[in-house]
Amino acid sequence: MDELRRSERGERAFARYVVGRERLVFTTRRHVATVIEPLATSVAAFVIVVWLMWEMEPVVGDGILVLSLVWLVALGRFWYRAAEWWFSWFGSTDRRLLLTTGLVTHKVAMMPLEKVTDMSYTRSALGQVLGYGRFVMESAGQEQALRTINFIPHPDETYRLLCATIFGRTWSDAEDTAAAAPAEPPAEPLPPSFPPAGRGPDATGPDAWTQVVGFVDPVRVHGDPWDGSHSAG
Repeated sequence: MDELRRSERGERAFARYVVGRERLVFTTRRHVATVIEPLATSVAAFVIVVWLMWEMEPVVGDGILVLSLVWLVALGRFWYRAAEWWFSWFGSTDRRLLLTTGLVTHKVAMMPLEKVTDMSYTRSALGQVLGYGRFVMESAGQEQALRTINFIPHPDETYRLLCATIFGRTWSDAEDTAAAAPAEPPAEPLPPSFPPAGRGPDATGPDAWTQVVGFVDPVRVHGDPWDGSHSAG
């Protein structure tokens, strides 16, 4: 299986949408399996039209034109879907996921990497055989425009690269923020506990608990308020 690489066509397609110092990580078209259904429909329509013309040729009359138009419609649908696949690109910068779609009406879906909180990755049985996967992005806040991305080629490598881009950037930002944060001043030492450990109410001397005496108004007290023999006037 070919490796996932940045395409020059993809880089030119995203050049108009990359701003500032954004850096493209990868660009890729979606898997060619996106056009399998239109191709199968046009082939089936062709087989049915040819069979009807072969079996009903003597009596079909003007119905041949109708059958031909039916097949041309199916064939035109296939070519339209093929052109749409050719001009659609999926890629990632170091800040956003981008998906461009549409041929007549051009659409650009975008999701900032900082909004992605989780990413699930599944591969159906056909996807395992053909080599594509489906990614579902979970984001913080309201639902984003770019949530489900199907038919992604090189799914294993794309998954590892997206994880490294999305969550590696988150860890790096957290480390940068922690490094840039000013150092907190050392905490002041706490005062000693009161009463100090190991002292009890029966202790004497310097180890005795401090006794709190109620407030006594010295203006209203005659004599020494601490000898217990004073009287209030």
